[in-house]
Amino acid sequence: MRNLKYTSLLKNVNSYLIDSPQPSNISYYWNFGSLLGVCLTIQIISGVTLAMHYNPSVLGAFDSVEHIMRDVNYGWLIRYLHSNTASAFFFLVYLHIGRGLYYGSYRAPRTLVWTIGTIILILMMASKKIKWPNRLVDYQVKYTNSEIPSILPFNKGRTRAIRRIGPHNIDALSIIICGMLGDWWGNKIKGQQIDSVRFCIEQGVKNSAYIHHINILLYNLGYCSTVTPKLIVKSEAKTDLRLDPTSTRFNYRLTTHSFTSLLWIYNSFYSEVNGIIKKKIPNWIGEYITPIGLAHLIMLVGHRTSHGICLAISDFSYEDLVLLIRIFNQLYGISPSIRATKNSSKQTIFIEKKDFVIIKNIVKPYIVPELEYKIRK
Repeated sequence: MRNLKYTSLLKNVNSYLIDSPQPSNISYYWNFGSLLGVCLTIQIISGVTLAMHYNPSVLGAFDSVEHIMRDVNYGWLIRYLHSNTASAFFFLVYLHIGRGLYYGSYRAPRTLVWTIGTIILILMMASKKIKWPNRLVDYQVKYTNSEIPSILPFNKGRTRAIRRIGPHNIDALSIIICGMLGDWWGNKIKGQQIDSVRFCIEQGVKNSAYIHHINILLYNLGYCSTVTPKLIVKSEAKTDLRLDPTSTRFNYRLTTHSFTSLLWIYNSFYSEVNGIIKKKIPNWIGEYITPIGLAHLIMLVGHRTSHGICLAISDFSYEDLVLLIRIFNQLYGISPSIRATKNSSKQTIFIEKKDFVIIKNIVKPYIVPELEYKIRK
């Protein structure tokens, strides 16, 4: 006891924890403040520990979280402790405020303490515009602050889609967005609280190597539920099935999960003009024409010729193709041209042989072996 009272450091500890005078009517309700301090300490320690392994970038965020959960010793425990303590912090804050209101802690002589606490609460609850994932801010323009729906899965029918809010893997986004220039399409799904979207691609049996490859890739990244694409009968061939079963055509179809956080892609690619939904190229697409995205675009719609390679991107307007050419020039220093197809009035993008040598070296690591003929001389 002598050391506690006469040592300079321990004297302050003793005055606050042992000899500090307390009111006679004090109860367990006065513990909420100290519990908040404990929660804050846990948040700081666990947050710093998680930050040692977290990579706050578009390329590494998703993988670093998986690394924490799977590879770091007790990383799963630290992450769950951090997230659940954050929830407990808010819960205790409201109990702390309620206790203060009930016992009149806002009255003199504690008015200053109550005012400081109110300022801290306002600063804690203040929020900025959400800019995650990359284009979610464009999607939020549609809603006012009061109309932005909750991301919590209160509506049981939409739980799976609502929970998938990101962060999204940059490779998966590049594949889907570049695929939207080709054979990919989006299906908008009406939700109880908020709409969602899922993306699909369909390929013939002769392209089974490619669609199996992309299916496994997206499955490993968590964007689809099955490791193999679904084999379906082509709708136009069903009428011939009874007459001539051998004439039936089969396709492989890949469908991603439903995502609310990817609706910005759908809204950017599709627009309604006079009641007709048309496809357009968004002006931000250059952010996602990465080497892996470009490789999948070539595997989807690329046609090799002796003079270069033709990208059959024919579902867009001439202005959209001009925008895409300008992006190709800015990203890779090439100068493609716009050419008309032989059998229709549609126009495609053609990359000359001299420029294709540059593209070939960039996309080669991502090309499926069965489709390497598209980048050979």
